[in-house]
Amino acid sequence: MGYAERNLIPGETIVYRARYHWTIYRVALTLFVLGFLLGGAAIYARYTSPDSGVARPVAYLALGFTAVALIGFLARWARAAADEFVVTQRRVLRKVGIMARDIEQAPLDKIQDISVDQSFTGRVLGYGTVTLETASENGTMTFPRIWQPQAFKNALWAQASAPPASRIDAVPAASLQAAAPARQTSRERLAELDGLRQQGLVTEEEYAAKRREIIAGL
Repeated sequence: MGYAERNLIPGETIVYRARYHWTIYRVALTLFVLGFLLGGAAIYARYTSPDSGVARPVAYLALGFTAVALIGFLARWARAAADEFVVTQRRVLRKVGIMARDIEQAPLDKIQDISVDQSFTGRVLGYGTVTLETASENGTMTFPRIWQPQAFKNALWAQASAPPASRIDAVPAASLQAAAPARQTSRERLAELDGLRQQGLVTEEEYAAKRREIIAGL
């Protein structure tokens, strides 16, 4: 279970998960190809000029390139497995890093603009960088080298433009009630409601209405 799944609020589900394009492995792949070519050259030199002394150093060089390529590939694979770019009915979330984490999130109604930056190669291979401009305190969120960036953008706009009730079954009525079962005290329910407001996951109107409901039940 990833970070996004562990931090969903009750009633919230993931509707789109973006991922890196395979070109993040481009350096490792280039080094692997060089190692392969050097290995072939070493074998050729061994059989055509066995006394030249060229085959052994070229073979060592090929092994070095291959080892660096493998390390680079594993490092990129671990990073791709750890980083998360997620869209839910309520927010967009960006989590990068393995040991040290950089986590950003913004409510969908705070998104002001979405831009997609693709080079010619990016258009041909299907990757690009998606940048969000938001009204939240972070200002912008960047998702680099995303596979199918236009699909990611469309998923964001589809959720951001949908009526709130259709996103998550009216947060005050369903999600917040699920978050505050009958066994919770009124103080716990108010504290949890305040936490949702501070994260920007409920509007001030929703917060005020639910707070009045909780207080009325005292």
